[in-house]
Amino acid sequence: MTRPLRILGAMFQGGGNVPLIMPIMARLVEQGHAVRVMAGPGVRRSRLPVNASLLGRIVASGATVVPFQPPPSNPFDTAGHPRGLVGRWVPPGFESIPAEAQTAVWASAWAIAVAEELRADPADVVVADFVLLGALAAAEGLNTPAVALMHTVAPWPVAGVPPYGPGWVPCTDTFRRTRDALGRGLIEYLWRRNAREPLNHARAAVGLAPLQSPFSQYHSASRVLMLASATFDYPPRRLPANVLHVGTPLGDAMSSGYRPEDAEDGRPLVLVSLSTLAQGQAPLLERIILAMATVGARVLVTVGPALEPGDFQAPANVRLERFIPHSEVLPYAAAMITQCGLGSVVRALAHGVPLLCLPLVGDQRENAARVVARGAGLRLRSDARPRQISAALRQLLTIPRFREAALAQATALGNEPDGAMKATEEIEAAGRAGQRHSG
Repeated sequence: MTRPLRILGAMFQGGGNVPLIMPIMARLVEQGHAVRVMAGPGVRRSRLPVNASLLGRIVASGATVVPFQPPPSNPFDTAGHPRGLVGRWVPPGFESIPAEAQTAVWASAWAIAVAEELRADPADVVVADFVLLGALAAAEGLNTPAVALMHTVAPWPVAGVPPYGPGWVPCTDTFRRTRDALGRGLIEYLWRRNAREPLNHARAAVGLAPLQSPFSQYHSASRVLMLASATFDYPPRRLPANVLHVGTPLGDAMSSGYRPEDAEDGRPLVLVSLSTLAQGQAPLLERIILAMATVGARVLVTVGPALEPGDFQAPANVRLERFIPHSEVLPYAAAMITQCGLGSVVRALAHGVPLLCLPLVGDQRENAARVVARGAGLRLRSDARPRQISAALRQLLTIPRFREAALAQATALGNEPDGAMKATEEIEAAGRAGQRHSG
């Protein structure tokens, strides 16, 4: 009889990463494994502290919270500005890449913390947020299998796939194939400029040799699990052998018992939901709400914890709430307006709901591009005016092909295993291998 796995999780305080990773941790506990989770502060310049909500979710999952000892000062205090192609400049569409690569300044802190924890209490497998390169280095240095949870589509260069960042769609013409190849090369260069040195410091701290490319750190992981469906993602020409799509965990944090109060109203219901983090979305939300006044629809806006419902003046057809779980609203919705976080996008598609995409930062442009490529929605720039937003929404509500494409995605996603279940199976396989190796 196999014994339960000893699992050490590593995650940071963020936004979209938490609701995608925590269902996996909860399922591992349900399977009888001994799960402890090291939770640290945000690794981006926003410097988010670990909040009670994250700690509460870990405890509620049945896992044990492991303290993370932060360094004496925030690594960004001495990091300087992210480096671009020339000075701080990068081509349009790639602006977020240097800052994402610079999260590696936290690598040493995570390498030291995870290594100390593993020495004090060994694990069969380390399950780490893919952003935490230092946690993966610590596992490598102590010969512990590691699984990286990638809560986005692949950010590294992938053959046959447009480069991460600008939100380009796949192409076949020579000019754009050349453009894609140059973009992939640019991403590799920006990551080397911003992440290689801090990552190699972390590797040295746990007795490892330096790497030429920060992306090579993922080669040491037993598995890199992309929390996105292959149905949703672009088909790559090839992926590394340890990388696979497992699908997006869709469990909501809580239930509100939502039912539409005006269900007898014949107008379609539109859900509007932007980020749970402060990403400068308030002006965009103001324009969306203004646009809704001219649309013949009932509109539910969830502003999230970063904004106050009272800060917005809503027309008669708009209802403002701080939070309602999307899965409770989407069965009634005819369309959704979103910034395009991965969890929100996949949850809407799983319900066959077409999307109006207004991406702002990070992977949102990539997610929006995939929605458009699947025919399941429309994309506008984040500076779109109210009349453009209302016109695009009317198309989603009146042209059948958008709903049909979203329903096709729902069918395809419904035929796949739940993301948390598939991720759990892969983690268990990696952990069993670790058990056999250790004795």
